[in-house]
Amino acid sequence: MTNRVANNAILQPFSVLRKVGFSSRWMQRFELHRTQQKRLNRVVVVMQWADGTWCALSVPSEAPRAVIVDEGQQIDAYEDARSCLDGDFLPLLSLLWEANA
Repeated sequence: MTNRVANNAILQPFSVLRKVGFSSRWMQRFELHRTQQKRLNRVVVVMQWADGTWCALSVPSEAPRAVIVDEGQQIDAYEDARSCLDGDFLPLLSLLWEANA
């Protein structure tokens, strides 16, 4: 893994998962996860890296309504997502809101 790949993620809306071509079974799982997160006042977005690694990232939707994912968080998310994908697990990750960030 190079840091250049890991710290250059692109955030996209959840709807990008519908365009990828997952089966209806997988989409049901993604929608269930999104619904569960919505009940917790969280929004699910997709984070992608240039090497094809991706994850569904759950972020708090309280104020402020902006999300900043710094390089350290991107690298951690990349490593977690790679581990999930390598183990044939869905990369469903969660970003914690930090008041002092």
